[in-house]
Amino acid sequence: MKILLNLKVLEIIFIIGLTISDKYTYGQQTEVNYKMAPDYDSFDIKSVSYLLPQAHPQWHYYHSLSFSYLDIPAAWALQKINAPLITYNAKFSLPYGFNLQASLATVYVSNRLNFGPSWNYSIHNYHFGIGYQIAYDFGELNQYGYKTKFSGWEQQPFITAGYSFKKIAIILRGDLYQTNSINFNEGGHSVPMWDSFTNGYSISAGIEQRLYRNKLISVGIKLNNIRYHFLAWPAFPVNQNNYWVPEFQLGIKL
Repeated sequence: MKILLNLKVLEIIFIIGLTISDKYTYGQQTEVNYKMAPDYDSFDIKSVSYLLPQAHPQWHYYHSLSFSYLDIPAAWALQKINAPLITYNAKFSLPYGFNLQASLATVYVSNRLNFGPSWNYSIHNYHFGIGYQIAYDFGELNQYGYKTKFSGWEQQPFITAGYSFKKIAIILRGDLYQTNSINFNEGGHSVPMWDSFTNGYSISAGIEQRLYRNKLISVGIKLNNIRYHFLAWPAFPVNQNNYWVPEFQLGIKL
């Protein structure tokens, strides 16, 4: 009787043990499929691009900073100009795809101020723009035997086209430069140089891409076919030839 009682107790303990162990063993359980959150990034370069010719929400201000290196022709200067050209760019969006653009490019002794409107239109990921700017060039040099001031006015119509991917944009642009007047001031004496003439043209290509968050970086190359460039005005050419002046650009959208 005692043996039967002990066997009964062992049987109960064994059954309880199996019941408890079932909660901590997974070999026979059905595999659970966990639903993972999708890796989704809502960033679209169209919403933050500076260079794309597109209609922005009206009454917004956009700006960027760029650095350019120009390979000045040997016929203009015996020494290379190694200082980078620093340009601050700004635009203010208007209704109906219009905006106002302005920029200030400087290397201290040579400066260029641009201002004018543009109109932009987009079809899906294709973007197009046309614009017109007035440019004022000015500079002053009181070293190396110079005591000279320079000023000039230009007109600069341009066309732009671009294509946007998710995080990258490709931009092409063409500019025409029509010089209206150029004046030198030598020791207080004003010396007008030339009347109105076509200075030349430029074509450029650039890539704008995401740097981090909503900040963008751009790289590009610009080929100028021009008679003179404001950066090298102290070596102003006296002939009427056009020269190829390559320009390498790096920009950051602020």
